Amino acid sequence: MYQDRKGMMQGVNMYCPAMQYSASLAMNECNTFSLGKPAAASATAIATALATNVAGTAWLATPWVADSPFGRQIVCTPSGSVTATVVVIGEDYLGQPMQESFSWAAVGTAAAGKKAFYRVLGMKTTVTGGGVTVNIGTSGQKLGLPFKGSIEWAKEGNPPALIDPATLFSAWTAPDLTDPATGTSGDPRGLYTCTAAPDGAKEFIIGLRVDSSLNTNNNGGLHGIRQYSA
Repeated sequence: MYQDRKGMMQGVNMYCPAMQYSASLAMNECNTFSLGKPAAASATAIATALATNVAGTAWLATPWVADSPFGRQIVCTPSGSVTATVVVIGEDYLGQPMQESFSWAAVGTAAAGKKAFYRVLGMKTTVTGGGVTVNIGTSGQKLGLPFKGSIEWAKEGNPPALIDPATLFSAWTAPDLTDPATGTSGDPRGLYTCTAAPDGAKEFIIGLRVDSSLNTNNNGGLHGIRQYSA
């Protein structure tokens, strides 16, 4: 089973452009990966009441680190009318700098991200009306993947058991091949949506057939398209 990278230092970027091979992978068959035992969803797990009426970046006093080895989808919830885009700043599990942009159609409605953050470092926005704050959390059930590829089977639970193959297709979000990536494009390696709610006890294990293909610009490979970071 592939080992996670929790020992990787913040700020060290291990992204390999156009990566074709890895000693930890069987290239022509399924590879087994544990996505860990992530904690229960919390809309305020990362930050509570960050102000949006200040210019510049609101850095977290302590960077948030995901409880899933390859990162986790995040969710932002505003307390009021947000007239500007909120940008969450962080890193993926490889240490790649990354950003994701959030906007809202309704006041107080949670906006779910499409990228798997391993670390969240802060948030930035343009100046808006006073008094509006934003919570950042892990209310989504989507977990990051180690490599670009397709999920062929999955186990969930305590102890893990195979999920119904009929539900597997809807549980897998394919890698986003947008090149270059943007603040609103999806995760370049794809995501796995837990069919059972994470609770800190259930483990989520997948069988991943990796894809090392490159696009016409020779970008992509096992680590996917480079993350967006303005």
